This record gives sequence, structure tokens and C-alpha cells, in this order.
Amino acid sequence: MEYLLILLLVIVTIVLGKIGTRFGLSEVVGQLLSGILLGASLLNVVQPTHLIHIIADTGVFLLMLNSGLESDLKEMKKYIKASSFIAGMGVLLPVIVFPITFLLLGYSMQVAMFSGVVFSATSISITLAVLAEQRKLATPMGAIIISAAVLDDIIALFAVTLFSIFIGGGSLGINSLLPLIAFALGILLRRFDVSEKIGSISTKLGNWFFYPVFFGSIGLEVAVQGLGHKILPIIIFSVLAVITKYYGSYIGARLSDLGANISHAVGAGMISRGEMALVIIQIGISSNIINDDTSSEFIVAVIITTIVAPIIMKPLFKKV
Repeated sequence: MEYLLILLLVIVTIVLGKIGTRFGLSEVVGQLLSGILLGASLLNVVQPTHLIHIIADTGVFLLMLNSGLESDLKEMKKYIKASSFIAGMGVLLPVIVFPITFLLLGYSMQVAMFSGVVFSATSISITLAVLAEQRKLATPMGAIIISAAVLDDIIALFAVTLFSIFIGGGSLGINSLLPLIAFALGILLRRFDVSEKIGSISTKLGNWFFYPVFFGSIGLEVAVQGLGHKILPIIIFSVLAVITKYYGSYIGARLSDLGANISHAVGAGMISRGEMALVIIQIGISSNIINDDTSSEFIVAVIITTIVAPIIMKPLFKKV
């Protein structure tokens, strides 16, 4: 029976992911909503199980492996000054603003500090999709945004790994190190001819099975019924998620001598949190940094930024 429920989760997640893209949303949004639909929030058909968690962890590994395989370090070196300023400022503002906000709203110091790590990440996949759609992927702007997003994610992965070791579980747990190991392995494998074949196989396995289970399983953990009294905090977190990343990255771009239009476009390109923030949230749960109740607020705010980001990106990209 468990296998049939996992199959149901995969099918519904893939279908809703495709429907999401039809409406101009990210595929990730549709996949997250499938978990919310099938889980305790609505239909209560599928519950998180040990097997689902194992498949989801494999999905995290493949997701980060592919991110490493797609990270062209040589290309990043061309724009290292701009991408470093953008990534640095894009991380700095959320790391300062979110903990302060969380503390003011009555959250614990541990959760407050972790919020800065979650919202410092950037989703590469969402930005890649919009850049490709507007045929700006191979432009200097595209290269700068991708390089800055990769640096953002490297910083966020290191931060959450250290956080989970010293503040969370207190040990070198595999759930904490898995994304960082996979990302480093992907970068290492990129140097070999076989990397293209590995990337092709892992992408297919991920897209058609492991990614849907991972994103769907996160949706299963969301308890919509318990979010009624948290609407105001979620709105605050979502607004701050957009503002801190947009203006942080914009300031970084201006400090690296980029023009106003391209700086605004870069700021917009860094807003989406998407899959990377979800990976970090999952690490936080498995390392006992946050619980399922608190994670729902993070996840909903991530969903909102993932929906809003392409809407902001498209007109600003066209100006460049």
C-alpha cells in the first residue's frame, strides 16, 4: 500500500508541477502544492513515512549534485568581482534583517538565527528558466546572476552545515552534510568527460521520481489549519524576503560598477528562494533546529517568493 501512495504522490506532483508552469508559475510551486493537497492539510491521503524521507533525501542529493555539475567555475571567474559583491550583499541583508524581525515577533534565538540562513539562499532554477525564456542566458547579465546565485548557495550551504553541527543536532549528521557533499562532488565530476552523462541520467531520475517525492514530501509537512494566526508573520516574512534580496543584490551590483538597469535586473534575479531554501529548511528539521510547526511558515514564505520572483524578473530583464 505504501508503494501505491508514493506512486500517487509522484504522479500528482508531476501533474501539478506541469500545470503550474502552464500558468506561468514555477514547477516547484505546483509540486509543493501537491503535497499540501494530498497531506494532512486537505485530503489526508498520504502521510510522511520513513521510506518517503529516504527517497526525499536521495532527491536532495541528486538536486545538489546537478547544481554542482552545472556550476561552471571558469565562467564564474570572469565576473568574480560583480558576483562576489552581489552574493555578499544579497546574503548580508537577510542575515541581519530576518533574525531581528523574528526576535521582535517572539521567536527563539535559534529559530531567528536560522531564518537568516534560510532566506539568504537563492533559487538558480527559477532564474534560469526566466533567463532562458527571454534568451538572456548567454549574456553577461545572465552569467553574473548565475555566478552570484551559485556563490549565495555555497555560502548558505556552509552556513547551514555549521549551524546544524554546532547549534542543531550537535554532530556531523549525514542529513547536514549530504547537500554540501553532493554539491562538491558535482563540481569535482564536472572536470571529467563522463560528467555530461552522469548529469543527464541524474536529471531524468530526479525529474521523474526523486524531485517530485522531495518537494511533495515538504508539502506533506505543511499544516494549513495551524497557520490562521500566523498570516501576519508570513506576510512580513514574504515582503522582507523580496526586499532584502532585491535591494541587497542591487546594492552589490552598483558597488561593482554595473549600470542601474542591469543592477535592478540582477536584484530581481536573486529574489526567488525555491529549491535551495527548501533544502535548507529540510536540514533544519532533521537537525532539530526548527520543528514542523515553524517550518510551515518558512515554506509558505518560500512559496510566495517563488511565485512573485518571475513576475518581478520579466519586465526588468526586458529593459537590459
